[in-house]
This record gives sequence, C-alpha cells and structure tokens, in this order.
Amino acid sequence: MWNIPYSANLTLRQFGLALFLAGVGLRSGSRFAAAIASREGLYLFLAGAFVTLATALVTLWAGYRVLGIPFSLLSGVLAGVGTHPAVLAYASEQTQNEVPEIGYASVYPAAMLTKILLAQALLMLAGRGG
Repeated sequence: MWNIPYSANLTLRQFGLALFLAGVGLRSGSRFAAAIASREGLYLFLAGAFVTLATALVTLWAGYRVLGIPFSLLSGVLAGVGTHPAVLAYASEQTQNEVPEIGYASVYPAAMLTKILLAQALLMLAGRGG
C-alpha cells in the first residue's frame, strides 16, 4: 500500500487545477476578448455576471440566515451550485478541512443536471423564437 503525504497530495491537486485553468484560459481568451468587444457580447457578459452574482448572494443569504448552515459547509454548497471546482479548492484551502467538499458533493449532481436541462430549454426557446 502506497501513501502520499497530505502536503504533497494538496500540492499535486493545486498544480493540476492550475494547469487546467491555464489551458482553458489560453484556449478561450482570444474568443472571449472578441465577444466582449461587440455590444451584444458585452450585454450577454453583464447579464451572465448579474445572474451569477444574484445566485451566489441568494444562496449565501438563504443558507446562512434562513437555514442556519455553517459557512464552511455553505461555501462548498455555493461551489456546487455554480459547479465550480476552483471555488471548492479555494474554500477547502481557506477552511483547512474537508467540510466544503461535503457541501459540494451534496448539491453538485442536481446543479449539473439542472444546467443541462436549462440549456436545452433555452435552445428550444431560441429555436422557436427565431
């Protein structure tokens, strides 16, 4: 049985995440800049930023104030709702425990399924409207 020290494991996970995010950024950076340069692209970007911020704020407010979920668990829930592994990595690093991963795992499947279904519904609506 082979055992890797926790610090080495954490370093490898962080390095892998950094490589993934760098690859995504390099592939889509030029297309993103071109889209933002157009008026429609800027409006779409701002609408997406608003929806993302509103979802995060409602999740945090409802989870902490209404449901009384501890913030360490809620940070994982927020990462799962947005399906953002980078947010999960940051939350786990800040809390220095694995509680955010429990919150992430509890909502991630439903959030991913919801995103897939909403994307299909939007495509169907766009096809009928155009």
